[in-house]
Amino acid sequence: MKYSLDLTGYSCPLPLLMAKKAMTDLKKGDYLTILLNKQSSLADFELLAQEQSWIVEIIEQAVENRVNFTK
Repeated sequence: MKYSLDLTGYSCPLPLLMAKKAMTDLKKGDYLTILLNKQSSLADFELLAQEQSWIVEIIEQAVENRVNFTK
């Protein structure tokens, strides 16, 4: 199943904590897209994916960043 979470209105560490909470409810084969503002640390999301054994794809864009997690 595909899920999306818009966290562009939040500043760190809230986006990371909210993403981690959302990831705990997902199952194998699920796909989570997170939208982040430019101030969020993408390295923290890469580390989170490694810790949770998720595949991560980070797309840096002009206005916001997009992080895709796949289990």
